[in-house]
Formats: sequence, structure tokens, C-alpha cells
Amino acid sequence: MDNDVWFQREDPIELIHATYVMQAPEGGTAAAAAKKLAVGQTTGTWVDVPGVTERMRREHEGRVIRVVEIPAVDVAQPDGTRPDYALMTIGVPAANVGGDIPTLLTTVLGNDASTSVLAKLVELQLPTSFHETAGGPKFGLSGMREMTGVAERPLLLSMIKPCIGMTIEASAEVFRETALGGADIIKDDEVLTHTTNSTPVERVRAFRVEADRVFEETGRRVPYAVNITGRPDRMLADATACVEEGATALMINYAATGYGAVQMIRDAVDVPILGHFAGSGPFIESPASGMVGAIATGQLPRVAGADMAMILTPWGGYPLSEHTYRQTVSALRAPVPGLRQTLPLIGGGVHPGMVERYVGDLGFDIALSPGGGVHGHPDGSRAGAVAMRQAIDAVVAGRPVADAAAEHEELRRALEAFGTGE
Repeated sequence: MDNDVWFQREDPIELIHATYVMQAPEGGTAAAAAKKLAVGQTTGTWVDVPGVTERMRREHEGRVIRVVEIPAVDVAQPDGTRPDYALMTIGVPAANVGGDIPTLLTTVLGNDASTSVLAKLVELQLPTSFHETAGGPKFGLSGMREMTGVAERPLLLSMIKPCIGMTIEASAEVFRETALGGADIIKDDEVLTHTTNSTPVERVRAFRVEADRVFEETGRRVPYAVNITGRPDRMLADATACVEEGATALMINYAATGYGAVQMIRDAVDVPILGHFAGSGPFIESPASGMVGAIATGQLPRVAGADMAMILTPWGGYPLSEHTYRQTVSALRAPVPGLRQTLPLIGGGVHPGMVERYVGDLGFDIALSPGGGVHGHPDGSRAGAVAMRQAIDAVVAGRPVADAAAEHEELRRALEAFGTGE
């Protein structure tokens, strides 16, 4: 590999471009650190070993695509001041990873201290061939609109609350009340999978009865995303059993199971998958390592096959930056060759008073996902769902939610209980 690090270089090999921010190294150059990462994560190690051929280097060795020092000062400073950071892009031959996300992450996030550098992955450009092999969503945003029959407004998704400990009968009643109030999709909470009170299959059986009753009364089919998160063998068994019992969607916490588990389940069954981010904080919180939230909770769940994906927001109690919030939604919805769009699910502290903010930020192609903002309504879960729909309908019509509250008791009571979000 030569020392050319100008980003417009041509290459006959199809590459994945991984871009990092790193602190400028002491006693070395950013270009040398980039080369160490590029070679060490592909064909090399900390010492030369026999057997590496020119063909292997040409077809499988990582390339340094560019290195940009920050601040970009071209003239050496008299006082010896050096750049603080560097932006570096390495090219990984796509043939090294196929469409396998675990292999991709092993490659671009580093393996051990001898061959990696302390850097944070900030951008991942994947070729169309990777998207096509990895698969992406089967149904995606448009599929969820078709399944729910909701074409031109934000969807309303709610989860069963209390999170855990209820009997199946009590949970089924909450499902029924929430569905009758106007929820378009209902899911399990992320901490609920197998408990002494219920299993995923048992919940599917019980909730399917209520979903059928709601359909008979309203003509609306309300999908239920049952949480099957767990060890791989049990997840696969649960996925198959739940679909056989009539499950309409599955939920997986990809941060705990791995993105590859989402790919596995997507290929095994033919229902939509809801991806949850719980536990992804360690992936994104360090400024010096890991990856940005738009990759961890946006791009990768989409590539793995999540048709819907819960995301973090700056207003749900977690100190997420507004830039990451907007960038993550873009990673889920932006047009990408070979991938369907994923429906962003906006959760964490959502209630009717927040509808104007989120729709103003992100438009209609989202699902607002309140838990406590529905079930904590003073008049119960049905009234809470009704209030959310009233707020959504007001915003879609271009009316202030506060004005609509003067006409709707459920919405007025919700705003009194939860506030206006200002």
C-alpha cells in the first residue's frame, strides 16, 4: 500500500468506506495511525508474517482513503502547535465481509490494542451489494402503513404498561383498551420476554383474541409486536412458534442480541420486525471510541432488517444531542439503493403535548410511541390513546393542540396531566 491518502483516488476493488474521528496521536502522524488500522483490521497484524501475497494485499488489504487534520492548518506553526484531531477514512474490501453485519463490525470497530487505534466511527458508506446481501427490511415504512391502513398521518404505537408482572388477562385488557382508543400498533415493553407470568407465545394467543374482537367492533386490525429477545436458539424457536400462533410482528432488542440476530429472524419468518435500542448507550457514549448513534441505532438496524426502530430523542430523559437525533432518523428513512425505509418510532416521554414538536421536527413518516403518556392518563388507557389521536389529528390539520383540547375532554385532561411540552 502506498502513501497516497487523497480521497479521490480510484480503486478497482469495491470498498466499504469507514470514517473515524480520532485525537491527533502523540509522537506520530494521523496517516500512520490510519494505515495501522487499515492493515491491522484486514490482512496484517502487529508484526510482519509470512504468506501475505501481492494478490492478498490488492484484493483484501484495507486502504487509507483520506486523512484530514483538524483544524486544517497547512503551514507549520512557529510555536509547534499541532492539530487536535484527525478525520480519517479507510477502505475495507467489501469481499472481506459479504453481507454479514457481525463481521463488518469486527472489522471496522477494531479487534485488539496492537492493531487498532482509539477512534470513533462517524460514517459508514456501504456499497449497494452489501445492502442487497444483508437484506434490509422486508416490509419497511411503506409496509407498516399498508398493514395498519394509515396512509397520511403519523402512526400511533403504544406499549403495554406496567412493563412487567401483570397477568396475561390483565395485559390483554390493556391491549384491548389501547387498541379501542386508537393505537395503530401495540408492542411489549423491552424488559418483558419470558417471565413467570407469561411467555411470548402465551401473549400472542391472548392478544390475538382481543385483536379479533377489536376488528369486529371497529374494522381496524392492530398489529402486536411480541418481544422475543433472548439467546439465539430460543429466539428462533419463539419466532416460529409465535408466527404459527398468529403473531403479526416480532420485537428484538438488537443491542443485546446483536444485529445478526435480526437478520436471522427476518430470514426465518415473514412478519415485520421492530428493533429496539435498549443497551446501546455503551456503543455511542464515548467521544473517543465506538460509533455514532446514527450508525448504531439507525443505519445498522435498517440494514439488518428492522421494519420499525425505536430511537432516542433529546426530550425523553436521555442527554442525546439534537444533531444525533435528526441524523438517526435520516439514517432510517433516507433513500438508499437496495434498502427499504425503516419506520422511526419516537419514544421516551412522549405524550399529547409533545406531538407538535416531533411532527414539526420529523414530519408525518414516524410513529409516536408513548407508554406512560397513554396509560398514565387520568381516565385510563383508552382515554390516553384517544387523547394522542386527537393531538395527532389536530397537528395534521394544522391546528394547535391547545386549541383542539378545548373541544376534546380526553386531550384537555392529558395536557393538564402531562403538560404542553414547552
